Amino acid sequence: MTSTHAQTVFHPDDIPLITVSPGVQLKELTGRSAMPGAKTDHGSVALFHLEPGRASAWSHNKVGEESFFILKGHGEVWTGTTAHAVRPGSFIIIPPSVVRSIRASKGEALEFYAITTPAWTSDDDILTPAPEGAPK
Repeated sequence: MTSTHAQTVFHPDDIPLITVSPGVQLKELTGRSAMPGAKTDHGSVALFHLEPGRASAWSHNKVGEESFFILKGHGEVWTGTTAHAVRPGSFIIIPPSVVRSIRASKGEALEFYAITTPAWTSDDDILTPAPEGAPK
């Protein structure tokens, strides 16, 4: 599916908020379920907001490569049992099949763009338990 991109400039303030879990929200700027004019199968971009101390679910993609670009706050990206500190400007690339979770520090919210190619689908995103030794 290819978009005609009737609109080419989008602002997060104009996009509906989706609550993924308590303290974890996103706005899908482009992707398979984005608003009209921004739908595409090629890639997806979502703006995430994690409240202080909150984390994304543990999961991995079967096919999609994921990248995170940190805008605000501090936290950690876990890939398997390894924690990587992140701060504004950090860019993380996560290949398919790598189990991951991202979490905000306890004292501040974390905001980042998540970019997935091809576009994210629930069928590609596999929820998993936290690896041994990693935070739940």
